[in-house]
Amino acid sequence: MGRFYKHFWHPHESDEHTSSDLSKLSWEARMRKKYGLAIGNCDECQNRTNGDDGLGCDICDKVWHLGCTPRSPDEVNHPFHPYHPLKLLIDGPPDYSDGKCVTCKQELKSFFYHCSLCDFSMHVRCVNNDPPPPTVDAPRCHKHTLTLMARNDTFTCNACGTHGQRCPYVCAPCGLMFHRDCITLPHVININRHDHRVAHTFSPGFGNWKCMICHKKIDWRYGAYSSQKCPDVFFHSKCATRKDVWDGVELEGVPEDVVDVSPFKVIEDGVINHFSHEEHNLRLIDEDAIDRHKSIRCEACTGSIFSDKHYSCMDCGFFLHETCANLPLQKRHGLSTKPLTLIRREKLFECSACAKLSNGFKYECGDIFLDVRCASMSWYCDYECHPHTLFLTTLDKETCGACLETHKQVLHCVECEFTLDFKCATLPKKIKHRCDDHFLSLCYGEKEKPRGTYWCEVCETVLDPQKWFYSCSGDCGVVCHIPCVLGELWNAKPATFISFIGGFLVDLVPNDSMSRPKCYSCGSRCQQPLLFHLFPSKYTDECFCGIQCLTKYTDSHKAYI
Repeated sequence: MGRFYKHFWHPHESDEHTSSDLSKLSWEARMRKKYGLAIGNCDECQNRTNGDDGLGCDICDKVWHLGCTPRSPDEVNHPFHPYHPLKLLIDGPPDYSDGKCVTCKQELKSFFYHCSLCDFSMHVRCVNNDPPPPTVDAPRCHKHTLTLMARNDTFTCNACGTHGQRCPYVCAPCGLMFHRDCITLPHVININRHDHRVAHTFSPGFGNWKCMICHKKIDWRYGAYSSQKCPDVFFHSKCATRKDVWDGVELEGVPEDVVDVSPFKVIEDGVINHFSHEEHNLRLIDEDAIDRHKSIRCEACTGSIFSDKHYSCMDCGFFLHETCANLPLQKRHGLSTKPLTLIRREKLFECSACAKLSNGFKYECGDIFLDVRCASMSWYCDYECHPHTLFLTTLDKETCGACLETHKQVLHCVECEFTLDFKCATLPKKIKHRCDDHFLSLCYGEKEKPRGTYWCEVCETVLDPQKWFYSCSGDCGVVCHIPCVLGELWNAKPATFISFIGGFLVDLVPNDSMSRPKCYSCGSRCQQPLLFHLFPSKYTDECFCGIQCLTKYTDSHKAYI
């Protein structure tokens, strides 16, 4: 059982639990019972205790790691601050302090060690950790021994080009300074913003270079990553080694694999055998030979084929855009640190970039699934509605200029702050809809305040012209909401059976009858271009207008096929 102690750094008695007293499971259960939502989260570092030695206060409803709590009220000496002893403070940071630990740069909480003369603060856990070695031999970083300079002077790291506040490792003969972490920077790596390996260099050479990740200037006097195969491509050291960019694998001395990414074999001129349809050959159909009155869809991107060159199966109804047929079997993408593999699946999946459902081809790696539209927009793109190149960013939430919604995974312009999310960046530029005889064209919003009111032709409600919308390419004056034209399943193709919740098989059917059917769940008229229909029909002969209505029905009918 726990033992109760009075600690000098806390006004209440604390119940001490050790891993020898309780198993991991019983510790977590005990913390859950005592502290509710703060399940074993240390009040200092916010990390879970997970059965490690810990302290808990029933009065404060707080828990701490033993390593995050002070062991003695005495002053301590630390090599990061050799000039003055550090005094323990237990009432939070003083007003003149920036409130952060000098070593880990994280926020100071209740107790920490501090020097008031130098405004120098360190977490208790950082003081308790092993001190940095006074000298380091790191031949991959530098040929000479590096010495710790225990001073608070600012410096610029020669390996990454960013500023440091204190305690660099230095080579006095060469006049070089390094962050402690930068001494062990990997030399050769793969990143998801470039198709080739990149290597660290201590100077990219004179030039006006920009980082291809953050798109800010690179100081050519300091270290960066470069591509040997693409001599004008450079990356900041800190950007290239971010967790969302690099997979954490050092590749120096590892031979580079040669992967065949060709998706088809050429049978003869204009005839191929594609990996997704190996049972039959596909023939290239020229634009002039396309039957524009026939509605066909690409199996890969699920989009309609109107006037595009495409491949058609010589024996069955299988079609691929020419561009989709050339999609590589493997590629890198900015949303995955590992290469993605092209897969043909009939089941619905949710795209990790745009959050839309699709049953076309997908690029997959682990729990990352990308439809081919989003996968084709890797880490930068030129979009016709905007004069500047858009670059992928995943660090901060941005507001999409098309739908005015906020997302974290976006394509962003660093020159004028314009942003597009993946959902809007992959919208079809033109599309056919039953509401109009002409093609509907994508409009990029009205720049000025409209004189009149816009009414959607499909749902007959007011349309906000500042958002993107579809309008008639002729002179009909028809305007429509994007969701009304495309529906929530615009990335899916009809007449495909897919497994769904509860073991049901679901058929996706086009909503092309003379009158709109009623949804079996909500009772409203179905306006979406594609409808759900359960298969076999013994369950119901009716349709469902969307995922929400279908899920409501399947949840209430616990039937399994």
